[in-house]
Amino acid sequence: MRRIVVCLLLAALPTAARSAEPVPELAALLKRAAPYRPGAHDLVWRQIPWYTDRVAALKQARAETRPLFVWLAGGRDRDGSPLERC
Repeated sequence: MRRIVVCLLLAALPTAARSAEPVPELAALLKRAAPYRPGAHDLVWRQIPWYTDRVAALKQARAETRPLFVWLAGGRDRDGSPLERC
């Protein structure tokens, strides 16, 4: 019984020590996270006018005399899909 009590006290000791640490304020956390947040230059791809309708995309590409970029991703139950299971 004494061993169980000692083990429980030793297990609770690190949590008691951790609770004595001050909780960081929101401003301090945001300041620490600022270098890791994406900037405006990282989000430029969101300005691309993505189309799901191929006819509208083709009209826009022809109007701007630009090439049309087509991205296809398959899945199960699609013929010729590169992502199907072997």
